[in-house]
Amino acid sequence: MSTEQLEEIQERIQTFYESVQANWPGFKVRTGQEQMFAQIANTLSHAKSNKEERTGDNILVIEGKTGVGKTLGYLIPAIVFSKLLGKRVIISTGTVALQEQLLQKDLPALVKLSPIAFEYALAKGRGRYVCNIRLEQISGKTKQAALFEDANWDGPPKEQDKDNYADALMALNEGEWNGEKDTAPPEITDGMWSKIAAERSSCLGRHCQRFNVCPYFNARRELVKADLIIANHDLVISTIASGSKILPDPSETLYVFDEAHNLPQVGIKHFASSVGLIASTRWLEKIMAAVLRADALLPESSGKIVEEIHGYVEDLIMHTRQMINSLRLANFVTHDQPIHRFKNGILSDEFSSYAETIGPLAIGLNNRISKILQQLNDHRNNSIDKDSFSPAILEIGSYQSKTENLSNTWHLMQADTNPPIAKWVEWQDLGSTFDFKLHASPISAAQNLAQTLWSTSSAAVLTSATLRTLGDFQFFLSQTGLNWFPKTNTFEAESPFNYEDQGTFVVPEMVQCPSANAEGHTQELSTEIPKQLKDLRNGALVLFTSKKQMKQVYEELPNEFLQDVLMQGDMPRNQLIKSHESRINQGQRSILFGMQSFGEGLDLPGNLCEVVVITKLPFAPPDSPIEEAKAEWLEKNQGNPFYEISVPAVALKLQQWVGRGIRTETDHAKIVVLDKRLKTKPYGKKLLAGLPPFKRLM
Repeated sequence: MSTEQLEEIQERIQTFYESVQANWPGFKVRTGQEQMFAQIANTLSHAKSNKEERTGDNILVIEGKTGVGKTLGYLIPAIVFSKLLGKRVIISTGTVALQEQLLQKDLPALVKLSPIAFEYALAKGRGRYVCNIRLEQISGKTKQAALFEDANWDGPPKEQDKDNYADALMALNEGEWNGEKDTAPPEITDGMWSKIAAERSSCLGRHCQRFNVCPYFNARRELVKADLIIANHDLVISTIASGSKILPDPSETLYVFDEAHNLPQVGIKHFASSVGLIASTRWLEKIMAAVLRADALLPESSGKIVEEIHGYVEDLIMHTRQMINSLRLANFVTHDQPIHRFKNGILSDEFSSYAETIGPLAIGLNNRISKILQQLNDHRNNSIDKDSFSPAILEIGSYQSKTENLSNTWHLMQADTNPPIAKWVEWQDLGSTFDFKLHASPISAAQNLAQTLWSTSSAAVLTSATLRTLGDFQFFLSQTGLNWFPKTNTFEAESPFNYEDQGTFVVPEMVQCPSANAEGHTQELSTEIPKQLKDLRNGALVLFTSKKQMKQVYEELPNEFLQDVLMQGDMPRNQLIKSHESRINQGQRSILFGMQSFGEGLDLPGNLCEVVVITKLPFAPPDSPIEEAKAEWLEKNQGNPFYEISVPAVALKLQQWVGRGIRTETDHAKIVVLDKRLKTKPYGKKLLAGLPPFKRLM
């Protein structure tokens, strides 16, 4: 970018900012926000074209504590750069709450104040929209004898469900429902939705009879016009992982990832795969009937492919059943021991033998089903009677998504990578029955994110209130694969809060250590929590790491204290918060007992939260197969899982929990940690060094 272009952009940003300063209700100038403008402008000025090498100078990781004004800090420069570079912006969030804030408050206001005209829209995945054809079929409005034979069905729906589907169709046709899952009639449950959701593999696109009224494609048309698209991490990562065209090409996109601390876990989820063995045999038993129906529509029979599919299906069913029987006889996993993980990602000899047999069969079947689907689409495009192909394409498309997942899972089960793939078998309790479910997952999203996102995007800004751990960004950079790009920029925006004056950090003398005597620590909490809150006049938040401990403490509290406590789980979250606010507004004191979900994203400003009590350092035991596999790999490579995984992770979470106390520039709060390890363990000093500079009483 030339000096002249950059100067013009900076001038536009300043003009935009001055308009916001003058007209935004209650606006306050924040140094950290202005720092964000400068850092983001510098990074986006290095936006890349499709063929340019990525070294990281087009990527910015910026931590902005609560109160910095991050949203306007990235929206203003992103909008200006989007228009002047001719690139589109994707704002990706980690929560629905932030999406709603952007769509209902921030962007409508900015449209009015911006000196540059721009349009924005919300992006959702295809599966969040209803498929008109499926809904019509299930409602009995079109004839399709094979409808309930396909991959999504074990049989016809109940009559009550059919009535509910019919009512939903009427609402859709009469414009009372927009076809989105989030606004679907309440009678349409999640289980019912899966039968009518749009699917990529079975979508007829512009050849569909309902293309002009399709909710998904209507939304796509709005996205095409938008300069700025609101999405979430799940959609962005899944789109890139699948190669979908829902969102603009990464090389033509300026990304902003807000709440970016969630990206590593989202990335792992979307590059993982799983399949139920018993469930797969059920749909495999039905797939040949669908293939024969499809073949009958083709002008020239695909005899060889059909014969090959039949062979693959028969062999897959046979070997999968043998595997199921072997798992049953060996009690490999049971209801009492529901997970077996393969150490170091290495399959047992017997399991490896099944993988070597079933894996190629699954890949072969997926390839042949894809060919049949392609043939159906090709002949439909050249046929006068295009509608006659639609039912078969819908049906085969549903099966193709199943065969693709089966193929992907077995491919990962056979993969030999460094770091290894986490592989495990799970006993899946389905109520009246069960299944053996295979899982395969990367232990880190770093490599996949580096190869599919950072190496292709035009530019990216990643921000959150908590990205540094133990005083630097290294843990986050390694988790996201950004450490592969040496010129990646990092920056900590200046906070508007005076933490030393606004907050007090207290670590009382505790007798029991949670890791040495968990039961004794729980008993001590029952007396220490009331002691720490004896002078409380308004609101407090007490955070626990386990539901069991929270209930035990609750049951041991004195009655006069108990009357002020509202406990998570006793009522819906929104209702609990409203009750808390109502009590305080009426002059009562109110104490929220919550678990880890209350430690992030909960906004209780002012007197709603004057004390935060953290009962125990939020260490997450490495009890998930992915975490176990990662710890195992580190140990094998002379690493230290505790200091390389557990301590940085607890540092990040502790920052988030502590952040519940100070939400505005006028808040004052006391933060109490009832865990002596902060004072007695070597890592305690590292954890303390990463926290805001509160006045400390230790």
